[in-house]
Amino acid sequence: DMAQCKLMEDEQETLDSNVDNTSLIKKSGLKQYWENITKFIDAPYVKYLYNLYSHVIFLMLFSYVILCDFFPLYEFQSDKCLLGTEENLYQEIKNSNESLRYSLHPRSRPSTTELILTLWMFTLFCEEIRQMMSMELKTVNGKILGYFSIFWNKLDILSVILFFLALFLRYIQSSDCFCGARIILAIDLSIWFIRTLDMFSAIKRLGPKLVMIGEMVHDLKFFMLMLTVFIFAFGIPAYSLIYGVEEFSWHLPRSILNIAYWQIFGELEILDEIEKNYAISGYIVFLLLISYMTVGNVLLINLLIAMFSNTFNRLQVDIDCIWKFQHYSLVCYHLTRPCLPPPFIFISHIWRGTLYFFSHYVQSKWFKLRYIKYKNKEKFSIVIDIRLIRNIEAIEDALGNEVYYFVSKIDRKQSDHQMDFDEEKISSPQEIVLNKIKILEYQQDDMFEYLECLMNGIRKIGGDDIEMPKRSRRDSELFCMLIELCLIIIEFYSIEEF
Repeated sequence: DMAQCKLMEDEQETLDSNVDNTSLIKKSGLKQYWENITKFIDAPYVKYLYNLYSHVIFLMLFSYVILCDFFPLYEFQSDKCLLGTEENLYQEIKNSNESLRYSLHPRSRPSTTELILTLWMFTLFCEEIRQMMSMELKTVNGKILGYFSIFWNKLDILSVILFFLALFLRYIQSSDCFCGARIILAIDLSIWFIRTLDMFSAIKRLGPKLVMIGEMVHDLKFFMLMLTVFIFAFGIPAYSLIYGVEEFSWHLPRSILNIAYWQIFGELEILDEIEKNYAISGYIVFLLLISYMTVGNVLLINLLIAMFSNTFNRLQVDIDCIWKFQHYSLVCYHLTRPCLPPPFIFISHIWRGTLYFFSHYVQSKWFKLRYIKYKNKEKFSIVIDIRLIRNIEAIEDALGNEVYYFVSKIDRKQSDHQMDFDEEKISSPQEIVLNKIKILEYQQDDMFEYLECLMNGIRKIGGDDIEMPKRSRRDSELFCMLIELCLIIIEFYSIEEF
């Protein structure tokens, strides 16, 4: 009730002050409407949605070009892609020769969708350059290092470079270059799909999972290192015993991996090779397969699952904090981005370049003010008035006790959980001995009290003739010497065990 009364008083005061200042702060309807539109477009959430929709359309366009609208600009010498010597392995394009001829049918010029995709990619490249140059570092070398310290920026630059490399190979009149360009575009498209994962950080349930995936990838690196050792330890001996000596070829490692790697996932095709082989080589391959499947399927796979579970449990504790950091980083990222999404982002780049040129080289005052205002939009600013400040203070006064009680309750639960965890942990032998010494200290105090009561009773019965022993040291000093002696004994036994 007091908070509501205070809010009503503050509202009345602000209304009175607003009536006096209406003539000073009143704006025209058109100008206010334009400012509201610009604030809406410059909001990080709106920029995020525009960029999300733009990225989805970009992936659809890229997929359409690589599947249905990517043709050579010259006559092919054959009906096969990447035709080489007889030693190479070929894979026919599926279905029939008609689809093969259609996919390699030459065109006089690139398609419209391919040109739009090229323009779109160029705008993305310009945006990456803008992000690199707008980093808050003084030297160019520092900006480049700071830009490449972010994983997603590395993916962006890699995907853009791969696209323009494929575009360069595409215009070379060679069948191998065209097929190489198509392969590079296929890899590039997969990278752009993986790039979509960064946009999931805005979702509270999916954002922390990206951090978990990144940590699990680090675990997977060490696992793959160990798995590679076992794959070659089984694959090379088994292949040599089954197929004997062969002429060297660069396709030999792939054949060995086909035998060893897919066994982990249940593809036991090697059993068909050794099923009726009862020679000594067949038995050796059989024993190698048993050992490999036992170590690979039982030991290594369960080790990987345990590593993933440990990483998940470790990060699950701080999942809320992780998402808040992700959300803050995402807001900062989209706050600095231009308001228009690709491919219309080049309009923002042209406007920014115009402002920079006329403000720094022409020294125009109007352009300089506009450039400063444009730069300030990329920074956080607190927009608040006196009325809102008073409302916030009133709400804090009204709800402060409840918030404090809620926070203290959460802290108490966390401390109780930590105490339960501490009770469950295993103590060392030194800690066990020290705990027993503390218990003896409490028992010694109780024993001294009982002895004192007993001596007082004996003195009442026998009179003052009973002599009391005179202690040369205080009890506390004797007990400290006892503790020191126990610690020396513990250290002595620890050294002997070592």
